[in-house]
Amino acid sequence: MSEWRATTLDQLVRLQRGHDLPTGQRRLGKVPVVGAAGPSGVHDTAIAKAPGVVVGRAGASMGHATYCDVDFWPLNTSLYVTDFMGNDPRFAYYLLDQIDFSGYNSGAAQPMLNRNYITQIPIHLPHPGEQRAIATVLGALDDKIAVNERIAATYEELLQCKYTQLGLSDEPDDAIAVPVTDLVSFNRKLTKPTADEPVYVDMAALQTNRASIPSWTHRAPKSGPRFTNGDTLLARITPCLENGKTGYVDFMQEGEIGLGSTEFIVIRSIAGMPLELSYFLARDSRFREHAIRNMVGTSGRQRVSAADAANYFVNQPDSDAVVAFGKEAAVAFAHMKSLQGESRNLTALRDTLLPQLMSGRLRVKDAEKIVEDHV
Repeated sequence: MSEWRATTLDQLVRLQRGHDLPTGQRRLGKVPVVGAAGPSGVHDTAIAKAPGVVVGRAGASMGHATYCDVDFWPLNTSLYVTDFMGNDPRFAYYLLDQIDFSGYNSGAAQPMLNRNYITQIPIHLPHPGEQRAIATVLGALDDKIAVNERIAATYEELLQCKYTQLGLSDEPDDAIAVPVTDLVSFNRKLTKPTADEPVYVDMAALQTNRASIPSWTHRAPKSGPRFTNGDTLLARITPCLENGKTGYVDFMQEGEIGLGSTEFIVIRSIAGMPLELSYFLARDSRFREHAIRNMVGTSGRQRVSAADAANYFVNQPDSDAVVAFGKEAAVAFAHMKSLQGESRNLTALRDTLLPQLMSGRLRVKDAEKIVEDHV
């Protein structure tokens, strides 16, 4: 640590406030739109070059850092780096994500970070070579996690195409239309969990575009829908439903019963249907539009009931095609579960090494030996 120099944040990066881009003004493209909590959609135009770092400026994600390896659009809920001052960009990302910005909150109604108030935050900086070495070690873990994520995303895209081929996304033909409850159940009855502190999944744990549920907690049994492995959790409240928050449960022990947010609907394929079918139904755009149309309540607190969501019709799928879909989905989801477990372990390792490397307590050579055994 002796070779690390004491300095201030303005010697690490120069920050600028992001730029407004309402959802209605975004055009179809591949440019990530990055806000306080991370990626929040896409656009066709970038206004910031990669590599880049975005730091949450407002709300609950104030101080959260996001690394961007492609050109991007930083939203006005964030600050973004315009000059790395000769420092390694990825090292700057890790250091910014380690800083506790809570003591620099300048907001009243909600947390707010003013870039002018944080320039003199004290930090310690190693020389650029050491910065690059630290970033390489931590980046190896993040890169493997990103590879796992891309594999899972590809699986889901392929299976979504297979699901569409079943005809369940089409407008139903009266001659072959059946209620969706012939394929899946909604909020089926389960016994109370036997564990003193059963698995609990909150809304924040669900992703907007992936099946996996990366994290969960345990807590004393309270109200909330019950679920087991093979269930799909669908957010039923605005804006989480519109944003796509959905997850597939596959991380619990056999027969274990968990609890979720009261704002979930639990969907499960009936006997004879592939368990994964419920997840792709919940992701289907026609079904989601149906659920959104049936939301009721005051502005900002609208939600759809399980009964209204279940009042939905689909074309009766071909039984052989359903079986074939189930076989492919089962293999893919088993691999995705394995990848998610590996990523969870890699994330825990990164989070353990990160503060030690960024403080100089752990040397790069020692960290490299640890990482080599996991990547």
